[in-house]
Amino acid sequence: MNFSTSLRTMALVALPALTFLRCGGEQKIADAPSSMPSAEPPTDQNPELDAGSAQASEASNVATSTEETKPSAPKPEALSDAQIAAITEAANSAEIAQAKVAQARSKDAAVKTFAAMMITHHGEAKQKQAKLKLKTEESGISTALQADSGATLNALNTDSGKDFDKTYIAAQIAGHQKVLDTINDQLLPNVKDERLKAYLEDIKPTVEQHLARAKQLQHSFDGKSSSTSVDPKHPG
Repeated sequence: MNFSTSLRTMALVALPALTFLRCGGEQKIADAPSSMPSAEPPTDQNPELDAGSAQASEASNVATSTEETKPSAPKPEALSDAQIAAITEAANSAEIAQAKVAQARSKDAAVKTFAAMMITHHGEAKQKQAKLKLKTEESGISTALQADSGATLNALNTDSGKDFDKTYIAAQIAGHQKVLDTINDQLLPNVKDERLKAYLEDIKPTVEQHLARAKQLQHSFDGKSSSTSVDPKHPG
């Protein structure tokens, strides 16, 4: 075998090996996974929104806690018909006693007229209640009412006289407002006797009328004070 023949023989032997290597290399390249960077998982969370949601949740918890710890309003005192009758009896007696002091000590004609109306109206209310022949029984409300009216009566009897009318009318506003609130909030919701209920509904408008008139008198006192005050820019 000459040299050229040997070269051809070696080339033929090496050709399949080269072909195998080339095909195998291409197969490995094709099978190799592409090295892609791993992406972060998508998220819909927003830090600012999360902070706002946390604050809203905390505020809701605080509001709920506040509502749970808030003291409940006291329930109206349960009153019997006898206790209700004692309250209205005490209120009528107190107004008559105070009006008699006003008639004796007031120098204002309008106040004297108001006091006379108190004696007449509350006297008539006492007579109407007496005809019902209701039993009376003391309660915390009637006891407090008698204590307040007694203190008012003492204040009127010891007043120096200069501000008597203002003191008396201010006491009438406070007293009638308290009686009106008591009728609405405690007497009418508790009354059972139909006759006593009708009596309460009958005297309620009168109490409202007295309260409105007392407020008018108080405004008139304020107007007199303003008109008689001296203007510093225009003295005399």
